[in-house]
Amino acid sequence: MKKENDTINSLIENKIIVENNNLKSRLVEKGFGEKTERELILDLFEGLYLIEKNKLKIKLLNGKKLIKKNELIEIGIKFDKKFYSKYLVYQDLREKGYCIKTGLKFGFDFRIYPKGKKMGEMHSEYGLNVLKESEKLNMTQISRLTRLAGNIHIKSIIAVIDNENSINYYEINRKLFN
Repeated sequence: MKKENDTINSLIENKIIVENNNLKSRLVEKGFGEKTERELILDLFEGLYLIEKNKLKIKLLNGKKLIKKNELIEIGIKFDKKFYSKYLVYQDLREKGYCIKTGLKFGFDFRIYPKGKKMGEMHSEYGLNVLKESEKLNMTQISRLTRLAGNIHIKSIIAVIDNENSINYYEINRKLFN
């Protein structure tokens, strides 16, 4: 009998389509993907994480060959130069029990839900942007992040990755006088 993670899922541009109903249910239960009527759509961060955990196999649409971890990273970098840095943060937060989703339409790299909660159960708690240690933020950028977070009632976090791929998290907030 074929196991769920033996099911081959399709990569179309930068999205992964999951069609197996049992696998879809399990992934949705764990906070992965965006569900449509017939399919579950995973982003590349989710797909890479699930490949590393041996929970998912992916091929190009109409392709025969399975996509390996390094190939998926290369595909991700074609869409976003900082893909690997962002993935390190995604992986770290997933390992810590957070549900993490793309935050592009909100002006952040990611939106993060409280531990044990997933999209649909609760509003996201944080908006997070990823920076390498060598990158700089100016006051205008910091102001923009705090304003964006305030407008959607979340906290703003900056994840800074050093040269050894260690991650430090910094909360940015606005202090108002009484």
